Amino acid sequence: MRQRTNLKQRRGPKESRQGVIVVLTGFTLVAIFAFVALSVDTGRIVLTETKMQNAVDAASLAAAQEITAAVYAAGQGQGSANIDANSIAVEAARAMAAQVAEANGVYIDPQNDVRFGKRGFDEATGTWPIQWNSSPFNVVQVVARRTNEDPEAPDGQLPLAFGWAVGRSQVPIETSSTAFVEARDLVVVLDFSASMNDDSSLRSSLGQTQAENSLDAMWNSLVAADPTWPGTSTSKFPSTGLGQINSYEGTYVSGSDTSTIREALGLNENGADGKRKYPFPQSGRNGDGTPKTKLSNSSNDSLWNGYISYVKNKSGSYNRKYGYRTLMDYLQEKRYARENSEDLWRTPHYPFNAVKNGASLFLSFLTELDFGDEVGLVGYGQWAQQEMSLYDGEVDIDITANPITSDYATIDDIQRRHQAGEYNGWTAMGDGILKGRELLVGAADDPNDDGYSRYGARPTMIIMTDGQTNQGPSGWSLPGGFNWADWTDYDGDGNADYTTSDSKKQYAFWEATQAVERGITLHTMAVGADADRDLMEAIAFAGGGIFISVPGGATVADMESQLIEAFRNIASKVPPAKLVYELTAEN
Repeated sequence: MRQRTNLKQRRGPKESRQGVIVVLTGFTLVAIFAFVALSVDTGRIVLTETKMQNAVDAASLAAAQEITAAVYAAGQGQGSANIDANSIAVEAARAMAAQVAEANGVYIDPQNDVRFGKRGFDEATGTWPIQWNSSPFNVVQVVARRTNEDPEAPDGQLPLAFGWAVGRSQVPIETSSTAFVEARDLVVVLDFSASMNDDSSLRSSLGQTQAENSLDAMWNSLVAADPTWPGTSTSKFPSTGLGQINSYEGTYVSGSDTSTIREALGLNENGADGKRKYPFPQSGRNGDGTPKTKLSNSSNDSLWNGYISYVKNKSGSYNRKYGYRTLMDYLQEKRYARENSEDLWRTPHYPFNAVKNGASLFLSFLTELDFGDEVGLVGYGQWAQQEMSLYDGEVDIDITANPITSDYATIDDIQRRHQAGEYNGWTAMGDGILKGRELLVGAADDPNDDGYSRYGARPTMIIMTDGQTNQGPSGWSLPGGFNWADWTDYDGDGNADYTTSDSKKQYAFWEATQAVERGITLHTMAVGADADRDLMEAIAFAGGGIFISVPGGATVADMESQLIEAFRNIASKVPPAKLVYELTAEN
């Protein structure tokens, strides 16, 4: 009996420990269930938040596309380029954001959850702060909210499946996304070769009537501008003419002796100062860019002799006709360089004048758009020149400290004071592209040269020509291993759709690929019947840009209209919208 009692006593504590384990197990199960419930609801919160974030990302990009669409429409002549609250169909952007969000299963209130702003460059800090509700708008922010305490509302808080386990039945969630239209740093690379005056010469392919109209306009523009000889009030281009060179069609003088013809035209006559009364109207420029003074009598006679020889040996209906038309034609054909003719930039010679007007329209569009774009200029002929300064005795421009600038008026002033053939008569497009690349992102062989493009802006180049590139570095050849298919496979079949064996064209294209590899977008423009359209199309394809063909038409007015449209089209080709992952400033 005693032994059994002891056995029962020994079993008592064991039964007691079993009770503790049951209690502990209960508490543990509750904790585990709470953690499971929390994990389930946390997963639902994360999934919902991710869904909302994806939705607002898509919605903000779609809404920003409404801005780029409005800019493009303005580039096609459909409205103002100033994309402010009154001109960009803001309600359409709001509706688009709501539509895209809804398609992704997320509700937004288009009036309260979509806002617009302006992103601009702060030169002092090198950042791109956003000013909300400031136009013209180039930024859209979309917010998705589930913050309404009414769970039945479309923006109601997220119900928790196991909220009772954590003492909360629902949670608020909010996500936002901001998309912007990227500002550009644009370098315009213009053809300054001598062929840019071909349409206003007597040998123009547009025909004699068009050429005559252009030559008359050139003379009239010089008379209207009334440039005078330095230090005097004497007009270089008097309205009464220069001796017997006093009509558009010209005075016919037979014979072949140059001195006799010069005498017959009254060009040997002297004024009271003993100098020729009718000096040759262009003496050129000094090394510092200032116009030269009237030349000596012998130098004047020599210049007039060159003109007379040109006209007396000219074929066609203007043979031996000494007048305004043949004088303008001679300046364009034989004395187009800046050091020879200081005032040709004042004249509407074509197609160069159409390019000038197109570039002016381009800059005007950017001014009106006001999206923070900046512009630089490169001109090329036989060589290329980064246009950072200009001194010609009338203006003194120096933007070397900031050659890619928002001062569009100064860039316009520089480009309008140039003339066709200024850098000689050849076409060094490759050097133009090289100088444009170096202006944007710096020289490849100088690690300390970063160029002038702003961090956060899209480097972009616009390359224009009316001819065939025919200049390149001496002895240059395409690097071994260069694969055309990597750059010109238009249809994706693995084969190149453009190649060339011409080393000058190869050089231009290779320089284009070097620009692309540095992140530069390339747009191209081929002007007139003689432009190399195949090369320009290939460069634009390789550079991710657009190619515009300007055929030229039958008149200079056609050319001008087409070029203005082309420049406007490129100006409106703003980059696609991007998401802002970190706002540099919020106002």
